[in-house]
Amino acid sequence: MKETIESIIVAVFLAVGAVLVQPVWAHHSRANFQLDNRVEMSGTVTRFRWGNPHIYFDMKLENGDSWLIEGHSVPGARGLGWSKGTIEVGDHVKIGAFQENNQDKKFALIDWVVTDDGVALRAFPGSIVPEEYAASGQTSGRGAGQEELEPSNNFTGTWGNDLRGRNLLNGSAFDAPSGLPLTELGAQQQAAYKDENNPNFACIPSGFPKILNGPYGFRFDQYADRIEMLREHQDVRWTIWLNGADVPDDFKPSRVGFSSGSMEGNNILEFTTTGFTHEPWGGFRGIDSSDQKEVTAKFELQPDGLSINYTYTFTDPVYFTEPRTVNGRMRKQADREFTEPPCDPEISSMHIDAG
Repeated sequence: MKETIESIIVAVFLAVGAVLVQPVWAHHSRANFQLDNRVEMSGTVTRFRWGNPHIYFDMKLENGDSWLIEGHSVPGARGLGWSKGTIEVGDHVKIGAFQENNQDKKFALIDWVVTDDGVALRAFPGSIVPEEYAASGQTSGRGAGQEELEPSNNFTGTWGNDLRGRNLLNGSAFDAPSGLPLTELGAQQQAAYKDENNPNFACIPSGFPKILNGPYGFRFDQYADRIEMLREHQDVRWTIWLNGADVPDDFKPSRVGFSSGSMEGNNILEFTTTGFTHEPWGGFRGIDSSDQKEVTAKFELQPDGLSINYTYTFTDPVYFTEPRTVNGRMRKQADREFTEPPCDPEISSMHIDAG
């Protein structure tokens, strides 16, 4: 299956003028961390923020220095065995972490943690707890394995982006874009790119197709005339109307637009989305999208009933001179209520003023 998907991606890359194989996954760039220099720290937790888009905590080291430590998202951390009570104020912990490039800042990205009661946990899927600590309780998976899930015969269910093989720790795919087919206006925005201007830092919800990005869950409910989707973390709701439904007269443009399409059996969905409003960074990181944006998409439920392959083509003549095509894959997850804390603007921007 992997070879088949990779061959499809290569074919699309050759056929389409501007192709991005997979959307961006992260909240902000990791280029500011010394990812080739992991250090160990021990200290006492003085503040703990269990929230999205990232977990943060302050710890006072044994030498008296106070550090701000950044972690994964709440859903991502849960999948690695964390809970809200894994770390609490007053706990003494040992961590592996990557310090900010600016040595004047006491700010670091966590790689793993070991608590005083012997729990050892990875902070990201690509992390490795040192052998001397791992035996005490390292977890190795992301939630329930696929063999434990009931296959789907339609799109109804809980799904999440397939992040296998993606290093969420290094952030290499999260930086400013380059090589995109941009109009003059798009190029001006790219040249003025600043990571701190990301609308997500103010917890402004993403529109379509950006809502497909990230390590968060999606709940699909399939009905005879529509498919409804709820995105975890930002509480974005989106409806794909079936049977060629026309845009209603009273429709008001929005970030998710109006999606209309059709089903082929229960496993192939094709639709087109129009009716957008202008969206800051709605085209790509640092590049907006306009009310002229149009997205055509195809979702295919795979024969195993445990994964969905999707492709969408994005056009916007205001910011892009050519269409962009993106391919992605979702894997089925265990059904659950989306009870994670919503995006917190204070937490979302903590890294900007860290240290």
